[in-house]
Amino acid sequence: MSTTLFFLVPIVMLSVVWSLCFVGVCLPTTGLPSTPYSNTILNEVSLVAYWPLSDLANTPLPAGAPALPPPPTGSTGLGTAVDFTKKNHNGMYIVPPLYITGTTFLTTAGNPPVEHSPALNLNQTSIVPGDGLAQGSKNLPACVDFEGGYVSIPWAAGSPPLTDFTLEAWVKPRWTSTVFNWVVFAARTTTATGTGFALSINAQNQWEIAVGNGTAFTVINTFVQAPIGVSSGTYVAVTFDSSTGMLSLWIDPASDDTSTPPTANFTQQTTYAPIDQTVPVTFFIGAGDNQNAQTPRTQAQGAGAPLLPYQGLIQSVALYNSALQPTDLASHFEDGATSDT
Repeated sequence: MSTTLFFLVPIVMLSVVWSLCFVGVCLPTTGLPSTPYSNTILNEVSLVAYWPLSDLANTPLPAGAPALPPPPTGSTGLGTAVDFTKKNHNGMYIVPPLYITGTTFLTTAGNPPVEHSPALNLNQTSIVPGDGLAQGSKNLPACVDFEGGYVSIPWAAGSPPLTDFTLEAWVKPRWTSTVFNWVVFAARTTTATGTGFALSINAQNQWEIAVGNGTAFTVINTFVQAPIGVSSGTYVAVTFDSSTGMLSLWIDPASDDTSTPPTANFTQQTTYAPIDQTVPVTFFIGAGDNQNAQTPRTQAQGAGAPLLPYQGLIQSVALYNSALQPTDLASHFEDGATSDT
């Protein structure tokens, strides 16, 4: 063996050992999910729309997507809230005008009430630890800090019916002294029509679900306290199964055993009327309980921003046209709650 080869042998061996250490031996691998959270959601067959809310400011519409309506009068659009399913349920980030003088919905301590300057802070630090870079995504996972702003989503006629549905999201509310509801998601029409549903947090920090029966809305107070994630977000899901009429609320449904699936935090049989699919309507994330009883700040019938905003962080909002099984919800939570870093 030549002198040169003699010296190269230990160097080659060292490089092999170092490479093995780099790819697996020396790096911790426990807790790493096999697939990013967003890809888990996108693989669900009944998925209708998925808004990760990781968009940058002024993100354009995806190529070929239909144009969105302009922001309501007096409001400012900040770009597209992209629907990752590519089914073109894209939304717009909107900052509405000031709340009207004298409103008691957003106040500081003492009297009289003060006006509040709405805002949206995009591309904030992710509250879904298990989310990685989804296939085809250009942005790292992130969330939106809602401060009275909202996402407006035109739901066109002919969209998939939500006779059965699942709504899920990751949230991290910012608690203050309030006397109003914080709407996380609203897929509903006016009280006169009474169709659809909305998920919000009431003034007692309890989860609240408004369900239309075709003529009016029933406000269901679940008496489940809205959890506060100190260092991460909280997973929340609402399901409705038309075969049983059962409405269920799920909070962080962890389960390591598929033979004993998790149970819902709240269940109740109710009459639910899905939104008429022959007419367009607007869905909301972060605000927009668009019933007639609420005074809109801009335009009526869902196009404006009624006085029921949300304060805090929201991320990874998904909508399905089926009632997902408890094991599916548990899998979603576990994939999202497991750090991939």
